[in-house]
Amino acid sequence: MATSDIGLKRIEKEYQSVRDGQDDILDRIDTYEAALLGLTQAVAELNEKVDRLMAHLDVPPKLPAGFVRE
Repeated sequence: MATSDIGLKRIEKEYQSVRDGQDDILDRIDTYEAALLGLTQAVAELNEKVDRLMAHLDVPPKLPAGFVRE
């Protein structure tokens, strides 16, 4: 009986360790997702500002990149 109790406690601790690791990983993913969404929004805002500034300064539109069919 004593060995069964020890074995069950060990399994419980290992299970809890795995769950704690999973929780940490999921928390990090949430943090990275929030940061990525924030950066995406910042880039969008900067692009809008640059577009408005270029229009104000009468900068000609950028030529398309790559090969152009004639």
